[in-house]
Amino acid sequence: MHSVHTGLVKRGIAWNGNNWAMGCDFVNNDLKNVQVRGEDCSGKCAETPGCTHFVWTNWNGGTCWMKQGSVSKNDAIATSDQGMVCGVVSSSG
Repeated sequence: MHSVHTGLVKRGIAWNGNNWAMGCDFVNNDLKNVQVRGEDCSGKCAETPGCTHFVWTNWNGGTCWMKQGSVSKNDAIATSDQGMVCGVVSSSG
């Protein structure tokens, strides 16, 4: 019996200690977006009510796509754009 996998392949996403990775995306669940540097995206998400995860792209000079809803790192998909950054924000209570 052969297994057939459909959809996007979750190839190795190398997560860093602070729950972020390069070359990945979380699709859908956009809350809002803001133009910031990539290194500021996680903090911007953390200070935004309802933001649970984020994706940063170089679109429009650098855009942080703040996302909402329940998510885990397993929901991330690998992208061909190694400049994209995705991450999850730890909830504080």
